[in-house]
Amino acid sequence: MRSVLKSSLFRNSIYQKEYSKDFLADELIENKINIDADGVSGTIRETQLDGIFVVNKDINAPNGYSFEVSNNFSVFVLHFEIAGNYCYTPKGGEQPLLEIGGFEYNMFYLPRTNGILEYKGNPRRTLEIIFTQGLIKKLIGEDYAQVLEKIGTAVEKGEPIVFWKRPCPISPELSRVLEAIISCPFDGRLKKTYLQSRITTLLLDILIQANAKHSPVPKIDMPNADMNSLRIVEHHIKANLNTSLCISQLTVVAGFNASKLKREFKRTYGTTIFKYITQLRMETASDLIVNRGLTIAQAAHEVGYSNPQHFTNAFKRTMGYLPSALKN
Repeated sequence: MRSVLKSSLFRNSIYQKEYSKDFLADELIENKINIDADGVSGTIRETQLDGIFVVNKDINAPNGYSFEVSNNFSVFVLHFEIAGNYCYTPKGGEQPLLEIGGFEYNMFYLPRTNGILEYKGNPRRTLEIIFTQGLIKKLIGEDYAQVLEKIGTAVEKGEPIVFWKRPCPISPELSRVLEAIISCPFDGRLKKTYLQSRITTLLLDILIQANAKHSPVPKIDMPNADMNSLRIVEHHIKANLNTSLCISQLTVVAGFNASKLKREFKRTYGTTIFKYITQLRMETASDLIVNRGLTIAQAAHEVGYSNPQHFTNAFKRTMGYLPSALKN
């Protein structure tokens, strides 16, 4: 199994990778690619589990960027666009096969990959879970086509298929699962076991959802202007985690009164504003400690805590373990 990416972002403008059959691996395999090109910077982290290949991108690219991609194997991709925009257009095609916007996800099957990947948005954060028919057989059994009819039909026809015409929204609960995967605090065998378990459970849930004859995408009945205002509040929170965030300030950002802001935010995100801010601060701190090498005190400061002990207490309440576990 071989994949080829062509882009000016890579040394010699090409990145080739060989994979084991069906991504099978006895041990955890990790790789980090640092991107530092004209107008594009950030990291791409690759993690190979047993039958699952995970790609996490954290990229800053104000003007966007693109890859020319080709694979010589069939593949299922579960793509989460946490921030930014994603588009795949098959080679020779006039229209994209799929587009996924910020805070959305979709799953698709490609018997062969040969086309252009385009990315927009700044910053851009994505998580891709890539697997083959082999993993489905391992999880469901050889008769998986009878259990997951839609997936079996996709493989049998040998044609590209996108499982939802419209991308699904990333709910707050799903967002927490994704952040737990991205900011996994463990190493070695424990990390592999943790990620294998987390991702397998997530995959089974979504495979069953994708197979349903009717998979309605949850829709919140709200004027577009109000939804856009909430997205602006969300982006403001993410950009100002190290400052004091209060309701009176956020009402100005939203253009709502306090009661409406609290009510509509909870209805949309499934939690209160302050719980959302705390969760986001702890997940950001986890990333700073694990992936950026910051000390606990430094991470606490970066997410708005002047007192490290207050941060430690909040972290334990929110994440269920002490931040010191991230350093082990």
